[in-house]
Amino acid sequence: MSLQELKEKAYQLSVGDRLALISAVIQSLQNTPPIENWQYLVLRPHPWRRQLYIKGRKLLASTVWQDMTSNQMSPEQAAENWDLPLSAIYEALHYCESHQGLLKLEADEERHRLEAKGVPLEPTNAA
Repeated sequence: MSLQELKEKAYQLSVGDRLALISAVIQSLQNTPPIENWQYLVLRPHPWRRQLYIKGRKLLASTVWQDMTSNQMSPEQAAENWDLPLSAIYEALHYCESHQGLLKLEADEERHRLEAKGVPLEPTNAA
């Protein structure tokens, strides 16, 4: 079964069942030992999130990466913007680009948790 077929089947589940499935996948990822040693990145305790943070900050590596992508910043601009060493930016980029599956799973998990709480995710038009 392809990843796309699996994704389509998951969307047929109820929100509660999807949350349970995503939680189970994330739990299995939690038990996977880290493969790389990171100089600037660290795992922080969180009930379900397993992506890495910038050491010494409550800042997800993916936040830096998304900010760079969204604002079309160079690594040098991001380093200045976030007050981080340039090597920390490159490490965050490498991590995010090599862990797309985990980042996607966690984004889906967060979206489903917000939907389950009734938080509107689409922008509303103020008329």
